[in-house]
Amino acid sequence: MLVWSTVVAFVLSLAALGPLRRVSPEWLQTGAEFLAVISIFALVCLLESSGNNTDRSNPAS
Repeated sequence: MLVWSTVVAFVLSLAALGPLRRVSPEWLQTGAEFLAVISIFALVCLLESSGNNTDRSNPAS
């Protein structure tokens, strides 16, 4: 659920920064930039914590 809401927030912020840039107010553009950065950070953290990272060293083997 958190992953999908983060993806939706990222897509909406890209829409505000891309095709809707001319009609959106300045405060919305600033908020959309901030939301895009936070969304990317959250997605990277969620992917790293998923446990499927194969580059970890395994001292037990």
